[in-house]
Amino acid sequence: MTDIRDAAFAPADYIINWARKNSLWPFFFGLSCCFVEEATAWGPRYDIARFGSEVFRGSPRQADVLIISGTMFKKVAPVALRLYEQMADPKWVISMGSCSNSGGMYDVYSVVQGSDQILPVDVYIPGCPPRPEALFEGLLLLQKKIAAGERPTRPVLHLPGGSEGGRRDHLIDGVNKCRDTRGPGYAGIPIRGTAATEPFFHGSRTAGMWTPAAPRIALRPDQEAVAADLLAAFGEDVALVPDSQDMPTYAVAPARIVEVLDRLKHASPTRFTRLEDLTAIDETARKDRPGHDATVVYTLTSLSAPGMVRLTCALPTRDASIASATGVWPAAAWYEREVAEMFGLAFAGHPDPRRLLTHRDWQGHPLRKDSEGRATNMAPFTEEEARRLEPVDAREILGPHADDGDYILNFGPHHYATHGILRYALALRGERIKAVGLDIGYHHRGVEKIGERQTWHQFIPYTDRVDYLSGVANNLSYVTAVETLAGIAVPPRAAFARVMLSELFRLSNHLMYFGTFLQDLGMMSPIFYALREREMVLDIIETITGGRLHPSWLRIGGMAADLPEGWKEMVDAFVKIFPGRLKEYHAGVTKNPIVRARCAGVGGISAADAIDWGVTGPNLRAAGVAWDRRKAMPYGAYADFDFDVPTREGGDCFARYLVRMDEMEQSLRIIEQAASNMPGGRYLSEDVRYCLPQKDEALRDIESLIHHFVNVTRGPRLPAGQAYAATEAPRGEQGYYLVSDGGSHAYRLRVRTPGFANIQALPLIAEGLRIADFVAVLASYDYILPDIDR
Repeated sequence: MTDIRDAAFAPADYIINWARKNSLWPFFFGLSCCFVEEATAWGPRYDIARFGSEVFRGSPRQADVLIISGTMFKKVAPVALRLYEQMADPKWVISMGSCSNSGGMYDVYSVVQGSDQILPVDVYIPGCPPRPEALFEGLLLLQKKIAAGERPTRPVLHLPGGSEGGRRDHLIDGVNKCRDTRGPGYAGIPIRGTAATEPFFHGSRTAGMWTPAAPRIALRPDQEAVAADLLAAFGEDVALVPDSQDMPTYAVAPARIVEVLDRLKHASPTRFTRLEDLTAIDETARKDRPGHDATVVYTLTSLSAPGMVRLTCALPTRDASIASATGVWPAAAWYEREVAEMFGLAFAGHPDPRRLLTHRDWQGHPLRKDSEGRATNMAPFTEEEARRLEPVDAREILGPHADDGDYILNFGPHHYATHGILRYALALRGERIKAVGLDIGYHHRGVEKIGERQTWHQFIPYTDRVDYLSGVANNLSYVTAVETLAGIAVPPRAAFARVMLSELFRLSNHLMYFGTFLQDLGMMSPIFYALREREMVLDIIETITGGRLHPSWLRIGGMAADLPEGWKEMVDAFVKIFPGRLKEYHAGVTKNPIVRARCAGVGGISAADAIDWGVTGPNLRAAGVAWDRRKAMPYGAYADFDFDVPTREGGDCFARYLVRMDEMEQSLRIIEQAASNMPGGRYLSEDVRYCLPQKDEALRDIESLIHHFVNVTRGPRLPAGQAYAATEAPRGEQGYYLVSDGGSHAYRLRVRTPGFANIQALPLIAEGLRIADFVAVLASYDYILPDIDR
């Protein structure tokens, strides 16, 4: 009887399967880089409507396909699990990208080694990130799976038997899943190196190789005046560290640090008005261990007389306490919370000492040298663990401000307007925001811990992903810091090409900003125009580098290869087309009265507050501060280019929009100059102690081949020391602080990102606004989560 019914139901099965496979309603769960390519698939070039999947849903209750695009983090995994459970049957899951599939290149304490550890995955899309076409391939595979393997008529008619929807079981480590990132078959083979030490190769002569000392700077007269002032004010409690590589560095007695910071900000001959960064170093794994276990590092910037200064405080133990700097700079609040969380140090007088990036119930301090860094050396992350780490209550996020309003609205962590997985808790009175609480860390993927076990060259691909819309501009910040530490000179051709590629990525970023900003205001069409031009930019980048989002194209001392044939023709064609497209944008948007009404005078910040909170980039210049590191403290070849620094007044949503529109014009000027004046010659430095040889040389002579082999395998051995270098990335100033112990990898790698400081000022901007205005502020602010959470 069953066989007869199955035969009778076959036509209905076919019709239902045909209807379902050609009308899939995806629910995006955008976590990382992969989501950018997923979103691009909805653009005019790719047109996902051809695959019956254009009904893009923002609610799990309206969707039947969950697309996990990007890295599954332990803090956000409970959210993904809950959303999946809220989807109605039948439902399917697509895992998009290597990080979602297996953890990818992020074998680190904060990342789940594959979404399939907590969710039943039906289709895997490889790539890091996959191209938009790969998403279509994944949809086609899912359509085939639905058509070939499902018998839905019985479930539809509430009869026993039949089948519909995807698989229901997730994978179990050691049973039907292998978490080893090296691939199957490596079980039982120990991984070289630990969270604290670089890999050891038997018989290696690395430790015995001679490395020249790091380059040293000579103090300028204004820097000598600051040194004399500090000596007069504090005597032996402040000592100038000799032989600094990048900026004047002072060792400060911990008991006097707040006084020293206050003097440098308010009374020094050169006023250092911005707290650039605040971090720490665990000294317990040093080759030559000092007499203290931890160091707190403060980096300050002067905007009036462009320059920087570093202060270090030696602390006896890793759980020691030092006075909080929040009374001098409010921006110190998050930096100190992060140091306390990651290293275990305490800051006396801090107004809010809670954990910042990891979950409230997280155990340990991840950046201590004895803390396990690899997820594959930790117990598998399971569904039970996800349920234990449920997001905390919104009242806890707001803390003492939970009762400032009449009720609390949870906004995020997964919402169209949050521009990534970021959670806001809003205390509201009516429609007015009385208090804002931020819960970050949902995108924390331990990049600084990873930097301590990768060689200097190996870390370059991770830099692309710190801000997955800025590509080569991310590479530039890191390699500039390495080159500063080792004293490497970059050939002019490579320096010019780096500038050109960085500005192309600035255009790519600002075009995406233009489209999403207006989409959040309720305008649908601009995003399609922006994606049209952005694809032209990515075509140029792909022709030169072979990649779209993450080329990993820069190398220490230059680039991976020379510029290919045909690059200039593509750049010249774009330079001719783009000014007309900018005019279209201004005609349709800038003069639009609704856009002006939504943005002008909304969400402003003063120049003084912006500086005090460490805001950088277009958001700072929108407040009237004409500070652009490309002009104020030129790096690379930027001193050879003619361009202006756009500024606006008021620091509101409209000013932030206009600055970015103006910056696209200036980027186009720089790109045109770079293409017209591109020097000839080498594309990689000749200093093969630290740099890879050019490919033609490695193929031609044995000495170059040996240098290539050594620098690729064990990595170059850089001199001991420390260096900080920052660039004007599309969203603001991005800097790398590198500490070398004389080995082939960083002893301490710190990433100073613009978003971390920028969004810390959001409560100051948002309080008093309506919810709709808050959405406009977030859209105009242009932040991205991997940049904030790292």
